[in-house]
Parts: sequence; structure tokens; C-alpha cells
Amino acid sequence: MKKAVRKKAIRQRSVWLASMFGCAAFLLMAVKLYKVSVSSLLGNLLITLLILGIIIVAAASLVWLKSKIKLSQHKWRK
Repeated sequence: MKKAVRKKAIRQRSVWLASMFGCAAFLLMAVKLYKVSVSSLLGNLLITLLILGIIIVAAASLVWLKSKIKLSQHKWRK
């Protein structure tokens, strides 16, 4: 059983690595063939990471607020 789990983990890691190499090759092709500037790619990456951070902070805030509301309702019932 452990051998099967180990093989699955190795296969997943290999697929992840292959996809990362594919992504890197695509970005290199975009820079070389289509004359896309690296600064443009990095700017888009920064914007994407910023938006992702905002979404994560908003979701965490909603979870925190929901837990506080639920906790205050629980104390009120006692």
C-alpha cells in the first residue's frame, strides 16, 4: 500500500514539474517570438498576485466576522 502512495506522489510531482516547464517554455516563446517585454509580464504577475491577496484577505475577514457573529449568538442564548 505504501508503495502505491509513493508512486502516486512521485507521479503527481512529475506532472507538476512538467507543467511548470511547459509554462516556462510558453513564457519564453512569448518573449522571443511575440516580442512581449519581460517587464510587462512581471507587471501582470504583480497585479495578479495583488488581486489574489485582496481576495484572500476579504475571504479571511468574512470567515472571522461569521465566527464572531456565531460566537456572540451562542453567548446570547445561554
